[in-house]
Amino acid sequence: MQTTWQAAILGAVQGLTEFLPISSSAHLRLTPWLFGWEDPVSAAHKQAFDVSLHIGTTVAVLIYFFFDWLLIAATYIGDLRQGKWLGSRRGSLLPKIMVACIPAAAAGFALEQPIENFFYSHSGHIWILAVTLAVFGLLLLVAERIGKQTLAVEDVTYGMAFLIGVAQALALIPGTSRSGITILAALLIGLRRADAARFSFLLATPITVGAVLVKLDDLGGSEQLAHILVGSATSFIVGLAAIMFLLKYVQTRTYAVFVFYRWALAALVLGVYFTRQG
Repeated sequence: MQTTWQAAILGAVQGLTEFLPISSSAHLRLTPWLFGWEDPVSAAHKQAFDVSLHIGTTVAVLIYFFFDWLLIAATYIGDLRQGKWLGSRRGSLLPKIMVACIPAAAAGFALEQPIENFFYSHSGHIWILAVTLAVFGLLLLVAERIGKQTLAVEDVTYGMAFLIGVAQALALIPGTSRSGITILAALLIGLRRADAARFSFLLATPITVGAVLVKLDDLGGSEQLAHILVGSATSFIVGLAAIMFLLKYVQTRTYAVFVFYRWALAALVLGVYFTRQG
């Protein structure tokens, strides 16, 4: 039986980990496992609760970047009126973001369910999560060290946007982190740390909105409305704070702290996993 406190904790976990490059999918699996919580009363409630958590973080990113999207859309409309179909500098962000969404949307439609079925049916999926947390953490550290970090969001080309979109498709692998893999790709391409995070969040908006809309029907499968409301509200509040924190933090600091956290969590998970197996 899921309690209200557990719903609030999982909402906070979703809010933090959806936007920080540390993997929300891994944390939502590992938190109940580490604390030994029982599964929700039904599979239908679990699906509905998961959707409610993502609704909270989707609303958070929509609100935070509302005026950014207004400016991007308005500028692009102005470009269209001048016959600039590919847009100008800032205006062209809109079609570039749409281009970047194509690989992840296609991969999600074709592979999301098969990957989840394969991964979570594996008896050792917990230690595999630890491995993916550690490996993609290392790749993020390497990307930050070798990336030139000279470009702004407005400097992203269509080719760069598509490559970042291809990287985002890898987030289907549990433990990868959608924000982490897109930030990693943006750093490798040459974006500055804060601009890499900003482009990652802008790219997340249409993808997360689309994913939530596809799964809205699952909300009807819950018999515990209070948990749905608590989880979504908590994920919204914490998610909004996480966006503000990360964008400010990386203006003067590196992503190394998130890499070290991923490694520490991976070590903890492996230790607990093999202790329980023994």
